[in-house]
Amino acid sequence: MAKEYLVVLFPRARRVKINGQFMGMTNRKLELEGGRYEVALGQPFNFTPETVEIDLRNTSSLTPMTVEFMEGSK
Repeated sequence: MAKEYLVVLFPRARRVKINGQFMGMTNRKLELEGGRYEVALGQPFNFTPETVEIDLRNTSSLTPMTVEFMEGSK
């Protein structure tokens, strides 16, 4: 499978969970295989939405997919 790229945006540094596994940090480029994923952040749980489902395809290192989480309670 082709490598795809994702950046998870959040105002603070936070661990990023991909399908329940910690895979990197917010605001940094992650390299994954193409496919469907559930993206979430690590604790504390002061962000929305709780999770984001994505279909990661047709990205490049220069044009990664972005997913944004906002500060605030669920």
